[in-house]
Amino acid sequence: MSTVLTAPVHELSQAFSSFAEVAGSLERSYGQLQTEVAQLRRELDAANRDLDRERERLRRQQAMVEMSAVLAHEIRNPLGSMELFAGLLAESALDRDSRSWVEHLQAGLRTLAATVNNVLHLDRLPRAQMSPTDFGELLGWAQGFLQPLARQSRVQLEVVNRWQGMQGSADRHCLEQVVLNLALNAFRSMPGGGWLRLRGRRSGDGSAAELEVIDSGPGIAPENLQRVFEAGFSTRPGSPGLGLAVCREVVEQHGGTITVESRPGRGARFLVRLPLFHSANQARENAC
Repeated sequence: MSTVLTAPVHELSQAFSSFAEVAGSLERSYGQLQTEVAQLRRELDAANRDLDRERERLRRQQAMVEMSAVLAHEIRNPLGSMELFAGLLAESALDRDSRSWVEHLQAGLRTLAATVNNVLHLDRLPRAQMSPTDFGELLGWAQGFLQPLARQSRVQLEVVNRWQGMQGSADRHCLEQVVLNLALNAFRSMPGGGWLRLRGRRSGDGSAAELEVIDSGPGIAPENLQRVFEAGFSTRPGSPGLGLAVCREVVEQHGGTITVESRPGRGARFLVRLPLFHSANQARENAC
């Protein structure tokens, strides 16, 4: 009788033993799982806090952008009036010292106007108002407009205008901003003076108007060449890094391209290419 009962008891003991091992294993797994879940919760809480901080940073950044745009709008109109009156003063019969003061005033106003327009362009790039544009007249305007800035920066400005008679569909005001931004970028890179050359010409295949902007500045580091057109990127302390970003946006909006070449210590060369009218008929069609 005892022999009959021994086998089931032994098997039951083994079953309990196996069950205990499984239960212990499950308990250990559950404890480990609890630890992992707690760690995941901590990581998730940290990620949520980081996300909240990033959202707050972006909200503040957006608020600053909107406020900057509002301020730029408010500044632009009185700035235009000041530039107009400064121009009238420059054309009046002034002595040499007074004329020099007016030129400094014009240079400051034009630099400020470029900054204001860059903010407005990058906040909400306006749709280009395309119309037949004489590129030769544009470059002629640039020479006179940039002279006060060049003298203030102690930079020798040279303009080679071979754009006479070349026309394309463009927004004249936007292209003026491109030329001004490229020149200002060069002036600011040469605080001790130097030279800047603007050269307008027809491309080799005749399809585009090319503008070379070459300076004698310190050049651009190789690792920065791919970033100079990014909004907010600048190696100059205090600069918002908007000018070249606006240049790229405007040029691409015109169906053109802008590129840069540079070597440290050897200056920089920017090349802008803008489409030309292929015929007089095309010019007339775009005028209609």
